[in-house]
Amino acid sequence: MTRRLSLLLLVASTAAAAGIYDQPWSLVEPGDRSEVRKEFPAAITQIDGQSVRDTRRPDAITPGKHSITIRFETGRVNQSESEATRVVEIDLAPCTRYRVVAQRQQGTKWDPQVYPEPISECARKFGKPAS
Repeated sequence: MTRRLSLLLLVASTAAAAGIYDQPWSLVEPGDRSEVRKEFPAAITQIDGQSVRDTRRPDAITPGKHSITIRFETGRVNQSESEATRVVEIDLAPCTRYRVVAQRQQGTKWDPQVYPEPISECARKFGKPAS
């Protein structure tokens, strides 16, 4: 009985340890500021309608199509919810990091910009070509 219970606990803990990093993953993160391109870091607030734990470092997610909600406030004037928030549909490729920034236009207007880059660790682990 004790042996069977120990085996069951071992199997359960192994299954719990398996996670997102046991298969190719994707990341969506705020990008870096660029004065030349008038780009500023945007907060990643939701992925597929679910709030993220950390708007600066969201957790890894499975590749595929996802709705990413981003928020950027100019800090100069009050903005409405529709002016401060955008939803971007992205088809996330495996082993790819997506850096999202807010590109300022005029006044409070801005557009999201998405820059993909390979995740070398993921590409090495799963044999995906890093582009």
